[in-house]
Amino acid sequence: MLSVKSFAALSWLLAVGQSVLAADVDWESIKNSRGDKLPDFSYCGYHSSDKSLPGSTAASVVIKASSGDRTKEIQAALDSTAASGGGIVELAAGTFRISPGLNISANTRLRGSGVESTTLDVTKLKTAGLPLLSMGNGTNGRINPSFTSKITDKYVGIGARAVTVEDGKQFAKGQTVFVSRAATEKWVRQNGMGDLVRDGEKQTWVPVGNLIQQPRTIQAVSGNKLTLDIPLTDALDQTYMEPYVAAYDLPETNLEIGIEDLSITLSPTCAGRVFNESEPCNAPAIQLNPWTVDSFVRNVNITGFNNCIDVQYNVSRITIENASFFRDRDTDRPGGYPTDINISGTQVLIKDSGQYGRKTAKAFTVITQARAPGPNAVLRHHVQSDLQELYPHQRWAHGFLVENTNANVMYVNRGTAGSGQGWPINAGVAWNVRGGVNVSSPPLGINWAIGSTGPVESVSNGTLVSNGTAVTPKSLFNAQRQKRKGTATSAGN
Repeated sequence: MLSVKSFAALSWLLAVGQSVLAADVDWESIKNSRGDKLPDFSYCGYHSSDKSLPGSTAASVVIKASSGDRTKEIQAALDSTAASGGGIVELAAGTFRISPGLNISANTRLRGSGVESTTLDVTKLKTAGLPLLSMGNGTNGRINPSFTSKITDKYVGIGARAVTVEDGKQFAKGQTVFVSRAATEKWVRQNGMGDLVRDGEKQTWVPVGNLIQQPRTIQAVSGNKLTLDIPLTDALDQTYMEPYVAAYDLPETNLEIGIEDLSITLSPTCAGRVFNESEPCNAPAIQLNPWTVDSFVRNVNITGFNNCIDVQYNVSRITIENASFFRDRDTDRPGGYPTDINISGTQVLIKDSGQYGRKTAKAFTVITQARAPGPNAVLRHHVQSDLQELYPHQRWAHGFLVENTNANVMYVNRGTAGSGQGWPINAGVAWNVRGGVNVSSPPLGINWAIGSTGPVESVSNGTLVSNGTAVTPKSLFNAQRQKRKGTATSAGN
């Protein structure tokens, strides 16, 4: 049987063959009249994709399969391993019955003996929202800026790396900052989101005053000019907003956490159950808690969950690799579909993953949530049918790449869906997509479809390049990473 990666490679060759030759595209020169360029997605992933995922090392603790609920025993092993400085808790071959609430702390990995060998068996989800497995201790609370300075540039485009502030003397190289701006009434209305009504009731898109933030680190300071470590994924326009840079002290982060080489099965299944906030069936299999950084999920199979992996806000530099989601039940509702991967964090890299099981199971296979900051990227994702879509979900996430997938990619205005989800994405890029493509751009934003070889919605107003013909480079992510590193890629992307 073909692996996901082999399937993607074969599909690429077929796409190129259908078009005779791939068109060579200079991705660095693609920009609009405002100066917005393609975001740089090469910073997505574990350690910004500058390091490979950890290799196989000896386990600190090995737990053998046996009968009974093993939750307490596994948690005790995870806690003692973390307390001793970190390491690997390995589950031997077999089935382990567990209950929700397992937590993995910094510098600790939970490793099975392979997806065909080690299974975590769950019979019931307990409390609404309580994950089966969580990564990180969930450091939370409001981040209060230590100081701020207004940005004075009239317009700073997508892909820009520098901003000018009123007072650069406050800032220093290495300072963590948010490039921030509050949603204004003028900005909301210019995007056509000011008068949303559903069933006679007003719907609110992005509430006025809500912050749209881009977490960055200052790379250099020259007078009042600040150079950032990662180019911007959302434009700053003085006509519609008052952008500023807010310095803050990084809270305690949870580093080097991993889940790998195992299967997770929920039986009886929760897949496709009617959405209800109080329904335990909507709890995720794996949740990455706030301020979990430089961590990963790889080689996992998840079966029977309504929602599989939840990447929360303020999570960053994450790789999800070779994750397979098996939906064993059709969706029994007309809307509010379940999700495989839910992204609220930043610098998330999803690669060689996909949705399997029932072809008739309607689902959003990867979504972004409200104001999720980019860059985030999905590479070589596979689905069973066009009922399973890559679909940014709501309220102005920004900087999202999908490339080399057979899934339908939807960058469209969701209008009054939900409670007024409206424009869900800005600076979205669909690159060499073989599935259907529907790409529209908001009035104050832009989304691109480049090298699409599947059906393309003709009435969309997105920016289309090489429509009907696959392009080279095959991978925008790899091309950008090679450009940034100045050499061929070596981190296995």
